[in-house]
Amino acid sequence: MTDSRDPFIMLRRIFIDINSYKITKLCDFFVVTFHSLVLCLQLYYTIRNFDVNFLSRYGQTTVIFLFMTVSAFLSGVLEKDIYRILTFSKTFLWSLDVIGKDARMKLERKCQMINMCITCLLLFLSTALVINMPFLGNPRQFFISIHVFEEYFGEWSSLLNVLYFASMPYLAYHATKPCFLFVYATLHMQLQFSLIEEYLFQVYEIDYLKSWKYLQDVRYQREIGNALRRCIIHHIALKKLIKIIVDIVLVYMPFILILGVLLLITCFAFIINYANTTTNTIKIQMFMFMASALLIAILFCWNGQQLIDVTSNIFFTLGGAPWYYWNRENIRILLMSIMNCTKNESIVLAGICLDYKMFVSIFRTSVSYALVLFNLRKRSLV
Repeated sequence: MTDSRDPFIMLRRIFIDINSYKITKLCDFFVVTFHSLVLCLQLYYTIRNFDVNFLSRYGQTTVIFLFMTVSAFLSGVLEKDIYRILTFSKTFLWSLDVIGKDARMKLERKCQMINMCITCLLLFLSTALVINMPFLGNPRQFFISIHVFEEYFGEWSSLLNVLYFASMPYLAYHATKPCFLFVYATLHMQLQFSLIEEYLFQVYEIDYLKSWKYLQDVRYQREIGNALRRCIIHHIALKKLIKIIVDIVLVYMPFILILGVLLLITCFAFIINYANTTTNTIKIQMFMFMASALLIAILFCWNGQQLIDVTSNIFFTLGGAPWYYWNRENIRILLMSIMNCTKNESIVLAGICLDYKMFVSIFRTSVSYALVLFNLRKRSLV
């Protein structure tokens, strides 16, 4: 599939192609290095001034910047794997032209609806980022970096604050980049499985007036066999690509899960401890941040479930084949196709990685630890 025929070209332009420029890579290196040094300095300052109240107030913003910095670093590490996947996928991905006009229009409308939803989500995330910028409210109450810069750099602290907060949108972009890269890959996998399903329906179309005459039609039997072989080859290639993606994700997922749990714990701890004393501006900022995280989680859950559903549809489509019009060889190929569809360990694992049950368990764990921090702070005030 060429870039011009990519139905999800918007995601590719925003999260893949833009990172191929040298200036972008230079900015990545500078921003990640700068924020890594700042985080080390904040850790040293936190150890020297450790307190439960201090942790509950400044913990969430510190973990947010830690999460964004690690995501930016992982984005750079993943770059070679991303281009390796793109190069491999270009060799076998089908275009929408392999199916008929009606089926193609149906899939194009589905892709357009998905693009509209993702565009709305990106606009909401951009709005949430603007609302959460430090020029709204008093940044001294939430950003420990201001105190750290004043403590160790004196007059130069204002310049460092400008660099620190000016790079915040860039880090936020990298925080969402791995998520949308995975969404981009799974959306293409869903589309390819849907193409196989529609292609099979197209192969099944027969003239019922001729019915059993197809058993003696050598040309028809040859076309059926070639179509089934083509579907098997494509299905195996897709499963191989999904396995590559899952292997890459499983390497980096522990870092994202640990930081995500820490982020939820610190955010819930801040809400429990300071919800009654914060201004309406801070409440709106927290709402927008939590809503953004929830929408991304919903996108992941939906995406993972859709990936499992489309592979199940192929199994049922093969089961509804008019095999009684086929010769013995084509029936054997059909049985091989059905057996191939029952071995979807990597696909199921990809769906489980995005399953809603995982997010529910993480949510419960985060709330429990946040309550622990609340009780510790409550006892420290007695």
